[in-house]
Amino acid sequence: MFETSGDILNISLAAGFVLLVVFLCVLIFYAIKILRDLAKVMDEVEATVSKVHRSVVQPLKALDYFVNKAQPYIETILESKKNSKKK
Repeated sequence: MFETSGDILNISLAAGFVLLVVFLCVLIFYAIKILRDLAKVMDEVEATVSKVHRSVVQPLKALDYFVNKAQPYIETILESKKNSKKK
């Protein structure tokens, strides 16, 4: 079966390459599972961020809009009160 030491070397190289391929296949399999789980987490984070945006940021923008519109009226009221206190 083994006539020379070169035959043993070739068989051991082939076995090493087979083990390397099996290791790389397992590594790729786990990398794919990790990336799939990461994509699921990112989808959940995106959904949470959009909920926060809808429930917190948009009302604050609306409140800021109303404050900016009412600010001149509030300033005139404050000035009139300040003027009435001086007299």
